Amino acid sequence: MKKAIIVFQSKNNTTKKFSEEIAEFLLKRGLAAELIPINNFEPRKLEGADYLLLSGWGNGNLFSTRHPDIEWETFVKRLPTLNGIKTALFTTYKLFSNGLLKSMKKYLREKTENVEFAFTSRDGSLSIPEKMAINDFIR
Repeated sequence: MKKAIIVFQSKNNTTKKFSEEIAEFLLKRGLAAELIPINNFEPRKLEGADYLLLSGWGNGNLFSTRHPDIEWETFVKRLPTLNGIKTALFTTYKLFSNGLLKSMKKYLREKTENVEFAFTSRDGSLSIPEKMAINDFIR
């Protein structure tokens, strides 16, 4: 059975809800899925993982470049190299999420060059297009 680790950073219930929906969807697709808050993550959890899905929280505002907050940056520094683990990024947003995802991907460059997928949700729900994209990601 393939294994997915979903690490989420949530400062509101929207991101947590989105993470839970992703985990539930992956379970229904026959994967072992473990949902871990960012502050409870331990690198050993990646042993045997096929997929890693990471959420993040942004600093900045509408008029400045969005970048991950310090908790997320510290988390990435603690990550081992992600050789062989397909990685995806996700976030929830009110407005303009692409800058944050681009910045998160940049931080992960030292850990993997293989960030294959990024997706977002405005309200924490997993839409049909996102489900189709996750199906493509886990192939």
